[in-house]
Formats: sequence, structure tokens, C-alpha cells
Amino acid sequence: MEAWLLPLSSSIRGKLISAGYTTLASISSVSSSDLARDVNITEDEAFEILKLANQSSGSSSCNGSRSLINGAKNAWDMLHEEESLPRITTSCSDLDNILGGGISCRDVTEIGGVPGIGKTQIGIQISVNVQIPREFGGLGGKAIYIGIFF
Repeated sequence: MEAWLLPLSSSIRGKLISAGYTTLASISSVSSSDLARDVNITEDEAFEILKLANQSSGSSSCNGSRSLINGAKNAWDMLHEEESLPRITTSCSDLDNILGGGISCRDVTEIGGVPGIGKTQIGIQISVNVQIPREFGGLGGKAIYIGIFF
């Protein structure tokens, strides 16, 4: 977590950043006397900063990322969350490779093209594949296929 997210006055926050304390890890790794000397603040202020940093980092996730804004996520956490999502196979290994392992379950995936290219076939195949039981490598999900033809 970044040090500028700590609930501190702007002057102390500026002093921390100017002294090179930009992350909670960099703050937590020093003593209150060293922090007070480096940032040019009292030792009591340094102790309070260390206490805030330890509280914030103590409740953070294992990779040290946590936001003080409820519900907010950083890009790193979002990337790992997306990578861990299950994907529905298209039954075509080349297409699955292009799609990064298949169709993502939380995304809207648009399939377009000229008539006769196989859009309906892929849609129906994905609807079937999502229902394959987990024991057989599927997701064991449910599907509703809605076809709109113009």
C-alpha cells in the first residue's frame, strides 16, 4: 500500500514522501526514532505514523495491497482475480488460445461476423460446454441461449 493513502496531514505526508517513505513497508521497517530523524518530526508523531502503518499493513492482503476506500481494488488485484476466473472452453483449442483459455464467465463476449461463419454454432457449443459436470472438466453451470436473428 502506498504511504500517501494513510490518514495523515498533507504536511506530514509530504515530508514522508520527500524522505523516501513511499510504501507502508518502507515506513514499518524503521524505528520511531529513525523515522522522526529522517522526516524531521517529533518521536511521538513518528510513533503514531508507525502505529497507523502497522494497522493498515496488518489488515492488508498477502501481497500488501489494500485500499482505504471500501470496495476499491487496484489493477494488480483485479488482474489476479480475472486470471483466477473459470473459463468456458469453445471446444476449439486455437480459439481458446486466442481468447486466453476460453470465454470468461464474468464478461460479455460479442461474437460477430458475416452470415454463415458459425456464430450460432459457437453460441450453442458454449451453452453446452458450460453445463459439462466438473468431474469431466467442465464448469457444471447452467445456460440460457437467446438467439436473435435479423
